[in-house]
Amino acid sequence: MLYMENHIGKIIVSDKYLRQLTEQTVLQCFGVAGFAQPTFAEKLLNKQHKAIAITTKDEKLIISLHVRVIYGVNIPVVIRALMHKIEFIIEDAVRIPVSHVRVYVDEVVEP
Repeated sequence: MLYMENHIGKIIVSDKYLRQLTEQTVLQCFGVAGFAQPTFAEKLLNKQHKAIAITTKDEKLIISLHVRVIYGVNIPVVIRALMHKIEFIIEDAVRIPVSHVRVYVDEVVEP
């Protein structure tokens, strides 16, 4: 849960809402095929795989994503567009500044 306080009062933003908003934004982005699946080693060790990780530092959000992209797209352009789109959507929706959006391309898939 994120807590913000301003002249109107206290605002609480749930982690679930931020995850859903981020997930919808990622899935609507051109060139992104979805989120990365857990690797065999992660499954074998019962290690929890998080495709979306949202943390806070100095009252700013840090968003980390593990995605799959479609083969043939310009990966740096798609990732840059995804980073800007997520930053804009999150800041517009909840009015909390986004410090970093980290995108890890785990897989390139056939269309």
